[in-house]
Amino acid sequence: MTRVVSEPVFREALQAVLLVVDRSAFDMVTGPGRSGAVAAVYASHRLGLPFLPFGAVPPPSTRVLVVDTVAASGRTIRKAVSKYQRMPGVTATSVVVFDHPPGRLHFWYERNANHDQ
Repeated sequence: MTRVVSEPVFREALQAVLLVVDRSAFDMVTGPGRSGAVAAVYASHRLGLPFLPFGAVPPPSTRVLVVDTVAASGRTIRKAVSKYQRMPGVTATSVVVFDHPPGRLHFWYERNANHDQ
């Protein structure tokens, strides 16, 4: 069964995840793909840190927080962190808002005629 996560539920879950994040440990926030971008923009605003479009190269000595909405296997977030850790002088750490099997969650921004039926 697929669950649609509303924006208020997403925002509350993200805020709970970010409670354990030390804002001073990071310089920028990014997120892979569409869902990662949504989560990263929210996290950027919540933490008061600049948003970095995924794949953009940050300045050397930048500490990047990589945020994703959902991790099914964890592969996407691991690859995203690895991408930034391979950049000279950049460190990266990740957080994920939801940990669920593939296809179990859809988000309010994904809703279309097919999901509404």
